Amino acid sequence: MKTTAFFGALVLSISVFAQAPSVSSAKIAMDRGDLTEAKKYIDEATTIINEQPAAEQNPKLMPKYYAYRGQVYYKLYKDEALTQPSYLDEAAKSFSDCIAYEAASKKQRYSKEANEMLPYIGQDYIAMAEDLNFNKQDKAGAVKAYESAFELRKGLGTMDTLTLSYIGFLSQDLKDYEKAENVYKELIRLEFKNIMWTGILVEDGQRYPFPDKKTLDFYVQTERATEPQRSESTEHEFYTQLLWVYNETQNQEAYDALMKAARAKFPNNDQLLKMELQSFLDKEDFDGALANLEEALVADPKNALYLYNAGFIYHQKKKNVEKAREYYEAAMAADETYLDAVYMMGLLHIEASNVVVEKMNDLPRNAKKEYDKLNAEKDAELSKALVFFEKAYGINAKDEATLQALREVYYKLGKYDDAKRIMNEIGAL
Repeated sequence: MKTTAFFGALVLSISVFAQAPSVSSAKIAMDRGDLTEAKKYIDEATTIINEQPAAEQNPKLMPKYYAYRGQVYYKLYKDEALTQPSYLDEAAKSFSDCIAYEAASKKQRYSKEANEMLPYIGQDYIAMAEDLNFNKQDKAGAVKAYESAFELRKGLGTMDTLTLSYIGFLSQDLKDYEKAENVYKELIRLEFKNIMWTGILVEDGQRYPFPDKKTLDFYVQTERATEPQRSESTEHEFYTQLLWVYNETQNQEAYDALMKAARAKFPNNDQLLKMELQSFLDKEDFDGALANLEEALVADPKNALYLYNAGFIYHQKKKNVEKAREYYEAAMAADETYLDAVYMMGLLHIEASNVVVEKMNDLPRNAKKEYDKLNAEKDAELSKALVFFEKAYGINAKDEATLQALREVYYKLGKYDDAKRIMNEIGAL
């Protein structure tokens, strides 16, 4: 019994202390720049440690092992000839394990350096994500890298909302709507505004982003930066993206509730207004859409977008031509280059000419006088339409709807050369 017990103790002793040479050898090889050899030794130590129960591990050696393993794998990751994406994960885990181990033992020897290394690893994850997303078109890989950066920084006490927003956008692109929904909800809860502070460095004359206003102010006060700027908040964007998610997943109840909250918070946001209008139109709630627009016009009476949409609803949905004309004209007065309003004014005259044509078709064959009178009225309406379509053409000569309308009016007015010219432009689109 004693022999057996002694043998068991001997095996334990050898197992525990076999770690030390491998860890030390890994450090020596790393210091002389032989990363392949360093990896071999640190992996040997890992094999030995993984085969041991936690109670048998050497408490003095473990933090050193984690720290050296993190260093070896980080250097491997940064080496262009040896790098592999998984090495960054190994480095991050090893440094984190070092910090956790020493926090439990309340002895801080190696964790200070580990704490200093983790922010660099976080930035490396961001660089990896950007490379995967923009250069390799690997959005799924980019999400994973962004998530690693986010979780690492969260562990260090930093809520990296900007990186979280990238996770949401890419998840939505990948149609992972559940993840995108959770991300956008969190960003809305945190009231993330994505405001960026930038300034021009005196040193090279280039504009750079600063981490916060306090830092930028310091650079300006010390005359190291000039022309400080604050970007606009994009908080509304997370509401609109979450609305698109609900639209894709056909969650109408959640869509309506979020739209109500979003419109209350951002009453003047054009994108939200468009989305709410579309929601009203999809449900054929034209009165609701008009009430919404009229409310918006109280605060912004010269908003061409609001005026145009009110005109469109009166025109296309309520069939009230006079109210439609009133709003289209108001939209053009607010913005003379508002293409849609200009085009729709032309369309009103086309529709009026069509009414005259119907009257002409109902005339008896011998009603030449009446026919000639109506024909003149028709041409007058077409000429009025032509004024607006040519104006629309001047705003955007590549708009296909405008070109099609021009071709038709030129042809009906006998302007065949102009009609042919426009036909060629349509063919060149």
